[in-house]
Amino acid sequence: LAAATLFAACGDGSGEPRAGDGSVPPTTGASPSDDAVAAAATAPVSTAAVERADTLVVWADEPRVQPLRAISAEFAETTGVEVRVEVVPIATMRERIERDIPAGDGPDVFVGPHDWSGDLAALELIAPIDVDAERDEFIGVAIDAFNLDGMTYAVPYSIEAVALYRNTSIAAVPPSTWDDVVAACERAAVANCVVVPGGGEWSDAYHNYPFVSAYGGDVFGFDRSTGFDASSVGLDSAEAVRGVEFLEQQVAAGTIPATHYDSAKQLFLDGRAAFWISGPWELDELRARSGFEFDVSLLPRVTDDPMRPFVRADGFFVSARSERPAIASEFLLDHVATDDTMRRLFEADGLGTAWQSLRGGPPGSPQVHVFVESAANGVPMPNIPEMGAVWGPLGDNLQRVRNGELSAADAMVATADEVRSTLAE
Repeated sequence: LAAATLFAACGDGSGEPRAGDGSVPPTTGASPSDDAVAAAATAPVSTAAVERADTLVVWADEPRVQPLRAISAEFAETTGVEVRVEVVPIATMRERIERDIPAGDGPDVFVGPHDWSGDLAALELIAPIDVDAERDEFIGVAIDAFNLDGMTYAVPYSIEAVALYRNTSIAAVPPSTWDDVVAACERAAVANCVVVPGGGEWSDAYHNYPFVSAYGGDVFGFDRSTGFDASSVGLDSAEAVRGVEFLEQQVAAGTIPATHYDSAKQLFLDGRAAFWISGPWELDELRARSGFEFDVSLLPRVTDDPMRPFVRADGFFVSARSERPAIASEFLLDHVATDDTMRRLFEADGLGTAWQSLRGGPPGSPQVHVFVESAANGVPMPNIPEMGAVWGPLGDNLQRVRNGELSAADAMVATADEVRSTLAE
């Protein structure tokens, strides 16, 4: 049990938007109290309790079950501890975690997205994990996604973000810049150049965020030593305003029409749009339903730097109420955080990986790896509860910009003011 201790503080380091309805992801997590963090950091691990523990309970959704069961026998042989992997759908996982862990009936380890982190930490249901020895094995944004107050609260296995789908019969060459996008659409004389959900009657902060961040704008300040800082609202910064001004220009030029998520998808499926900004969760349906060849490329650059979409990360949490935290840590750090297991998890999920050595190579299609690269360029959706005050105002004001009702500057000032006002209540 000489594994890295579970409770050591780490140094640097959704509401799933896949549903396809353009809806705003729900309130994200919360930062733990100072007392809770201090208690977790100093809590002793009972050697006697660990020695008595003969079963590690892991909750995972269906795609993760077989990869985890594949390493259970080896883990049992190494440690003498049986691993019982139980199937729990993600749709019910959060509710069961909040109900069962306080009652003493929950798992030692469970899977979930990074934006659960803050709420579960505030409820003292998850414990930080010392990933320092393995940090470089992960794509950086994956570790950042689980950062709360400078500590890491999960072992990541997957990241995902939007990229640019392209109808290759309209645009044969992947565009590197937005000038390339506009030129391709002008050559093809296509009415719907880039379909990005939002505008008209529809609000969509998630898919429009790459414009907010294009020149360096952000929602909250972030530092790896402290995590996200809700007192540092960056939505009305010069960088954020400039990014939304660029969006405003693209809308005014007719490059980006107003669309709901589903209508944007249908336009692309029908071959009536050249480009579509969406995520890897659409790959299978496009392969099955589109009557043309398509490909995926990184979001076209606005500056010399890549565009930075919002990133969702998924990982393995450890229950703060586990009676076997050192065993749980050993399972994750020595048996899950390996080339073989991460490859199995990537093969099972098929949508992305957080593991550095799998970046750009097998398994996974070349298109999936483009999405991984897009996520690697991106920023995590903030995992603190204050993010719940952002989605509505940001989406609504970006909608007004896309409808020509507000200037970019006025929209972002209004957004920031509303967020600060809500957080001050």
